[in-house]
Amino acid sequence: MAQAISAPPGASRRGRRDAALSPVAAFIAAVVLVAAPSAARGAEPECLGETVEATAAEVIDTRTLRLDDGRMLRLAGVEPFTLLLPDAENAEEMVQRRLTDLLAGVAPRVLLVSDKPDRHGRLPALIAAGGSLVEETLVKEGLAIAFAGGDALPCFDRILAAEAEARRAHRGFWAQASVAEARPGALGSRIGRFTIFEGTVLSASNRRATTYLDFGRRWSEDVTIEIAAKDRKAFGGEPVLARLAGSRIRARGYLEEKGGPMLPVRSPMQIEILSPATGVGQNAP
Repeated sequence: MAQAISAPPGASRRGRRDAALSPVAAFIAAVVLVAAPSAARGAEPECLGETVEATAAEVIDTRTLRLDDGRMLRLAGVEPFTLLLPDAENAEEMVQRRLTDLLAGVAPRVLLVSDKPDRHGRLPALIAAGGSLVEETLVKEGLAIAFAGGDALPCFDRILAAEAEARRAHRGFWAQASVAEARPGALGSRIGRFTIFEGTVLSASNRRATTYLDFGRRWSEDVTIEIAAKDRKAFGGEPVLARLAGSRIRARGYLEEKGGPMLPVRSPMQIEILSPATGVGQNAP
């Protein structure tokens, strides 16, 4: 099973190269209806921790759920498949319909993962219905993909595992999609778009302002992951990142062109370690 990078306890190109979480009290007061008996909650994924019960009024779109008190939730840790396959026919409609089915006739349990609403006024949340994590179900059926940024998200390892299962089985939209190899020829057409790719990190270099994970010997042409110095602590710090040299990893995010395909990574949840270093990589100075 792929291992996501995690920070230690308590941790919340040259030219180019030089240049846990608890529910919110006010929200709980508004949406809690009754305290669920412990037996009724036993089927919930343990990774969710303490949730609150709410009443879902309407599925607005592929990402958004409106509660009966008017509050808006955004599914956390997943995105519709159109992020990876922009031309996937009926992808968003299928997610919305499936989400509606999953929530029909049940009182979902909610775990807020932030008290800060997005620009649309939605609070990011993980949602359980019928004893299952909704986000995990959508990904396992090949209707959505895993993607999250920021601080570690509860249950995200489960969501990634569900995606891997769907991909291996060519389930849902994975019948049309695939994970690219970390080569310029394979990723050139994906510049400016979201992508998922795999490859072996040839070298890892911690510069003053940036860490670079290179997948080829010509950093000015090959695929590179870029991690800003301010984000290194979330990955466990410079030593942990240096040890990625020689590891095969899977990464996801929005690809840029900077003398070759460049993926800016801001969160450990964007990188999975598929196999650890075996001595083939090198730590660049």
